[in-house]
Amino acid sequence: MRVLVILNSLELGGTQINAVDFAWRLRERGIESILIGPRATADDALSLLDYARTRAVAIESFAPADGMSAQARQLRRIADEHDVDLVHVCGMWGSARPTYWGPAIFGRRPWAQTVYEMSVTSVVHRHMPLIVGTEYLAEELDGRPGRTVLISPPVDLEADMPDAAAGQRFRAANGLGDGPLLGIVSRLDSRMKATAIATAIDAVRPLAAVGAGLYVVGGGDAEAALGARADAVNHDLGYEAVRLLGPRADPRPAYAAADIMLGMGGSAARSLAFARPLIVHGEAGWSCLFEERSAAMLARSSFWSADRPERPVEDLVRIAEPLLADPARRAALGAFGRRFAQERFGLDAMSDRLAAFYRDAVGAYHARDWLCDLPREGRRVEGMLRRRLGLVPGVAAGSRT
Repeated sequence: MRVLVILNSLELGGTQINAVDFAWRLRERGIESILIGPRATADDALSLLDYARTRAVAIESFAPADGMSAQARQLRRIADEHDVDLVHVCGMWGSARPTYWGPAIFGRRPWAQTVYEMSVTSVVHRHMPLIVGTEYLAEELDGRPGRTVLISPPVDLEADMPDAAAGQRFRAANGLGDGPLLGIVSRLDSRMKATAIATAIDAVRPLAAVGAGLYVVGGGDAEAALGARADAVNHDLGYEAVRLLGPRADPRPAYAAADIMLGMGGSAARSLAFARPLIVHGEAGWSCLFEERSAAMLARSSFWSADRPERPVEDLVRIAEPLLADPARRAALGAFGRRFAQERFGLDAMSDRLAAFYRDAVGAYHARDWLCDLPREGRRVEGMLRRRLGLVPGVAAGSRT
């Protein structure tokens, strides 16, 4: 079986890394994944291409054609050249409409989509097979016409496991010392991640009283702003308590080095695999300790929350401070987290689920499904034309929207 996997970005992000891991594991299940992604999104310093090489997975970078219709023809040509059985769009934005009008037009080739975001908006087509990574979304979409399945962002439990020696080498190589450390591995994304990371940086001021430091591994558009915030904290404390270490093709030693990990989504799940105690971060600075009484709730929401706490820094300090003083509690939480990861989102189990989804999806999308989404597409085209013709109040003819 051959599947064209369209990545919305070649940045080192969770959904993209998951796609590479799945492609690597699906080979042994008789499925060849052809990964493609937009060339302009590959950072010259470090990108998904570097990570893919560690898995011996090839990615074809391409320059998307200008305009949706031209992109549709381009993707149809790529799918035909590779003679794929299925097209899989990874991500909510970018390639879904060109796939609908291109390789999948009139249902001539089945397609599916993964949405690992925390909500599924109205732009997502309703009749093709869909993968979500969050339990509550699977419940909310139970009545959706197209098949919807839950496949959690996977964790490679063989590669992602406790490694004290690698953690010590990471500390030594980056001059992090032997004191208690909080760690974050994340995209430095202004849209979803930056507020939570800024909260952690600010929390180092009071946590410095117990000798704690923080390191952040990752890159993104918020890097300069977060770097300035870290500089301000370090200036106030008189030493470098917060370190921004940049992105890494292999971040595993960064997970292994922390006394406590902070994170959301796939990074949070990966922290559990390393048997690190975990404080889950929401995108607006909310914090919650992962423990037996909170585990089911946090997993159901994919280790994320939109809640906006009144005192996010104080909340984080209140959770982290006693943990930093209690090595036995940290060890117990880490062991529980590792067991939880083994049961809930191992890469092999999720790869089995994806392989079954692919085989079902090939026979689950037909011309009638394509036609059922056509009225929605028609309304979108009509709205676009009305805006361009200036028929929408407040939008001048010829303006860009």
